[in-house]
Amino acid sequence: MAVLLLWIPLPLASVVPWAQLLVQITSVVLLALAAVTVAIRPHPGIAAIPAAALLAVALLGFAQATSWPDGIVRMISPTHAALASEAREFAAAPPTTMPLSLAPSASRAAALTWAAAAACMLAAALSATRRHDRRILATSILAAGIFQVLLGASWVASRGTTIWGVEVPGDEARLRGTFVNSDHLALYLEMVLPIAFAWGWWAWRRARTARSFEGKFALRTPPALVWVTLFVGLAFTGSRAGLVAAATGAAVQGALLAARARQWRVGATGVLALVVGLGAVAAVGLQQGLGRWLATSQYELTWNERLAVYGQTVELWQRFPLTGSGLSTFREAFPLVRRDQLTDSATYWHAHNDYLEVLATTGVAGALVLGAGLVALVVALGRRLRDAERSEDRAAALAALGAIAAVAVHSCFDFGLTMPANAATLAILCGAALARGPRSAPPA
Repeated sequence: MAVLLLWIPLPLASVVPWAQLLVQITSVVLLALAAVTVAIRPHPGIAAIPAAALLAVALLGFAQATSWPDGIVRMISPTHAALASEAREFAAAPPTTMPLSLAPSASRAAALTWAAAAACMLAAALSATRRHDRRILATSILAAGIFQVLLGASWVASRGTTIWGVEVPGDEARLRGTFVNSDHLALYLEMVLPIAFAWGWWAWRRARTARSFEGKFALRTPPALVWVTLFVGLAFTGSRAGLVAAATGAAVQGALLAARARQWRVGATGVLALVVGLGAVAAVGLQQGLGRWLATSQYELTWNERLAVYGQTVELWQRFPLTGSGLSTFREAFPLVRRDQLTDSATYWHAHNDYLEVLATTGVAGALVLGAGLVALVVALGRRLRDAERSEDRAAALAALGAIAAVAVHSCFDFGLTMPANAATLAILCGAALARGPRSAPPA
């Protein structure tokens, strides 16, 4: 699993078909190994609920891609039936069945990725039951994040326009590492930053028992340096949503610590981290790091073209209210509602809002299932943060909650979770945070 976490961002965030297939196969293998090789078999616990929600969305995608009798389709999704009727006028032998997806092959492929995320979460919950297990996984994610920042910085310095020798369009002045889209790297770093923050909180507590200044310094300095490095890297992606999301994640982590300690001044740790991070960005290069944010006008913030896309995405959902247009079919479905007021001539592959896209492509059914799983996940992590006996267990929950908060904000403006690297990393992070020790061995 640690090797997967290190590798998964490298092949263009694993969006290329062969990398997606490898992630899907590896996730199943990891789950099988976690289920059969643990000497005292643990229990997935509450992690089974959010994993089941991910699997349910995957099953919905497979169901959408399956052909159903006309009567069932007309009852569930009249718009699908109407579109199929129009297509039959040009068919030599009209079929008597039809799918509930506008692109069945795309829905099947996306369903496999959702199922892989569920497998990753369960595998982490089953296997990361000891603190050194979680340390290995956390180190892997931190190392992968630092690598993305350093590699991306070297490519920005050289004004490189290729990733692993492949010409990739984009702004070469924005840090993107091995991600095609800089905003998607920003989302990845948003999940790594909370781990460094939680590590820092744990190290600060642990340093209290150190007798020498050198001991305290050795415990507290590494997480601080890692957090600042990651934050500077995120700023240099030029992602405005990324900065807002990272700030939200740090603020939420600070507030959670303050609520648990019942000392609200503890909440200033999140604000202090942001101040230090912004200071580091200004020291390295204010214009390069915050240039896009400083240049953003009020018009862009309030009347951006994406608002029109959001409104038309809601209209798209209204055409397929129950089960959606089909998992991962936004590109095929959006032309049904797109109007000429959009100035961007390019095809919209995504809604730039994960919530609206899930609603439009999976309908009320998928949105409710996913929402229930997310609520269960957050509640379980909150209880772990409050009740866990070991500070390291609480730090794992703190890291996962910070990552969820950051991703929740960024998902309002982008589609970074469609990257297998981001989805799998978040799933493993949450699963590991919910992992609990193995049950006692049964009597011989």
